[in-house]
Order: sequence, then structure tokens, then C-alpha cells
Amino acid sequence: MDPYTGVDSVGVFLSGGASNYSSEDSLGGEISSKSVMGMLPIYTTPVQGLIIEEVTSDNGEGEASIAITGDDAVYTPPDGAAGSAVEILEGERVVLSGSDADKSIRVRRIADQTFAGVATFLLRDVLNGVFSMGNVDDDDRQAGSVVYRAVFLKAFQDVEALSCWITTDGQSTFELAVEDPDSNDALQSISSEEVAPSGLAWEAAMDESAAIIVGDSDGTLLEDDIMGLWIKRTFPAAGVVSAKETVRFHLQFLAG
Repeated sequence: MDPYTGVDSVGVFLSGGASNYSSEDSLGGEISSKSVMGMLPIYTTPVQGLIIEEVTSDNGEGEASIAITGDDAVYTPPDGAAGSAVEILEGERVVLSGSDADKSIRVRRIADQTFAGVATFLLRDVLNGVFSMGNVDDDDRQAGSVVYRAVFLKAFQDVEALSCWITTDGQSTFELAVEDPDSNDALQSISSEEVAPSGLAWEAAMDESAAIIVGDSDGTLLEDDIMGLWIKRTFPAAGVVSAKETVRFHLQFLAG
């Protein structure tokens, strides 16, 4: 098996309960139904029966489209050529790619809804998302700050050697910690973003060589299994705030 970093085998979801759609409230507890977006699609012409669940950052910003004919969908990414047609039946989740396979998105077809036409949308980088977290105000810049978030990784098929890390071009540093959900498939909850979760082993996973392993000891996560992942962001005291700090979350695994 080859290392793979696409969006069809592992999904990333907010925590905070099934109805939570806010990254600010992704502070542990049960898994949300909201998938974490690498990029944000802003619909200009939606298709009623089509939901975009995930967009990889490799797509880049700009206008994209999905053309639907019968049960087939064709994706054209920003500044790229259209990919091959992919069949998507009612209730199914599939990955669509442009001619460059790295420019991929995960979509879901809703059953019993109209599924026809051309969906057009703008792709934009996510601001203040669950990994980058909120803005650093002047008080935090002077004193420094430490804040936390929690997400879930969910396997859509069996995967091995599952690992992840965070990169950034700013002054923030990031640590990651894995938490195995309890018998109710929930993580511990924290009362605010500044309260540290307890009993975790933090790792400074800021490049591939320092990636944290998720799943069992060799990074195996079986289909439909979930695992909790906590993120700790530290901004240094007297640091320099940039207008925009790009934060990227990386997943790598082996999929059969």
C-alpha cells in the first residue's frame, strides 16, 4: 500500500455534540455531524441534492464547479482541468478529483432530492477554523496565550499508519494529543478554550518527522471507528502578530 493523503478514507469532524457547527465550541464531548473543511465552499449556484463535505487545501482558492448528468458528477477545480466522471448513487459519499488527483473534494448525495445541473462555488481558505483557532488580540500578544480545541477522526474504511501534524507560517506553536473516546463515544469536555484537558500526552507535531500516531499503537483505525484529537495552540508573549497566519492540518495513512 502507498501513503495516501486524500479525503475518502478518513474524515475530520468537530466535537461538541451532534448539532454543534461552531469551531469555537469544539471543546470535547460527542462527535458533531459537521465535517471540518480544509477550505470553505461558498455556493453561487447550488444543487439541491449535493453536499460538499471536505475540500483539500491543494485545490487553491477560486471558482470551481460540479457538473451532474444522470448519476455522474464531474469536478473542475480552480485553475485546473475537469476530472473523470464519477457515479454517485443516492445516499452515497464519493471523492471527486480534477485532472490533478491532488485537487479533490468529498461530496455526498442526499436521497430523494433533485440531483441535476451544475453546482458552482468559490473556494476560500477557512479563517479562524478549529485548527487555527481565533484571532490573537493585543492582550494575548503581550502576555501570550494557550488555547485548546478537540476534533474527531473517523475512518470510512480500514486504514493503517494513520498519523497527523500541523504546519504554520506564523509564530504560534502547536501540540497534539490523542484521546480514546469513552463507552459513550465521547471525549472529556472543557468549560472554555483556556482550560487544559487532563491526562493527555502532548506531542509537538509540527512536521512530518514529528507526526503523532492516531489509532492503536501502529496507527490502525478500522472502518467507522472514531478517535479524539486535541489541539493546543501557544502564542508566545511579546510575539509579533501577522495579518494572516496560515495553519495546515496534515493527515497521512495507508489505505487498502
